Amino acid sequence: MSPVLVFAVFAVLVLSLTVFRLFFYRTWKRRRVLARPLPDTWRELMKTQIPLYRRLPSALQQQLENHVRLFLAEKDFYGCDGFEVDDRVRVTIAGHACLLVVARNFSDFDHVTSVLVYPSAFHVREEYNDGPVVSVQHEIRAGEASDFGRVVLSWTDCEKSLAHPEQDFNVILHEFAHQLDFLDGSADGAPPLSGEEARQWQHTMSEAYAQLQASLGMTANFHAGSKAAKPWLDPYGATEPAEFFAVLTEAFFQQPEHLRQVQPKVYKALSGFYRLDPTTFREA
Repeated sequence: MSPVLVFAVFAVLVLSLTVFRLFFYRTWKRRRVLARPLPDTWRELMKTQIPLYRRLPSALQQQLENHVRLFLAEKDFYGCDGFEVDDRVRVTIAGHACLLVVARNFSDFDHVTSVLVYPSAFHVREEYNDGPVVSVQHEIRAGEASDFGRVVLSWTDCEKSLAHPEQDFNVILHEFAHQLDFLDGSADGAPPLSGEEARQWQHTMSEAYAQLQASLGMTANFHAGSKAAKPWLDPYGATEPAEFFAVLTEAFFQQPEHLRQVQPKVYKALSGFYRLDPTTFREA
């Protein structure tokens, strides 16, 4: 075989492998993961650790199980400050995260690379630049999401969410909602939408965000003697649009009836994005 022919064969082989790696490898690998049965221990953990799993119809249960298998096969888990990450921790976090995409494509989490788990709330040190002035802020957090695919969680706060699934707080749902918000490149409270859907989202959410901020202002005046209603959402949602979307997501999955009653347009918009109606757990 001539050197030219050898080079041509080698070049074709390299090109074929490159194309396979870029366009087909992930699909091939995922098919292999899904071809293996879900371990019985994982299914039992989903039943005990993910309260909403038991309410899903069989088709969505199967979809959630598939997403969890992919999540656990592809995402790296790390225990911090001596915390040991076992199957209970991994399945609990993966199961709640995948609830957000149970009626969507798992590829929404392709950019998520790792989950760091602390035993309890963790300390964060951040620097902020204001021109030539650099200030340092120290915070204690239950969770954190970064735009380069990392999620940090406090296991104590995860367990609080499990103990009270009817309340509006779920740190896992919250931080992975941020990851969906990052899909269009920025954390602005608007996940990737287009056309009329994007315009409707902007109008609905802007109006609801302003209402929440106004209700908080009225609540502040209530303590001074004026009459006011309790805000319809966790006040943390009023800090910025990104937090508004994350807090709304918690309420959408944890308190869907309440959210639908007090903000039907918001509920409809979220149902359209998540392609799900959590009041009945039917696909929207």
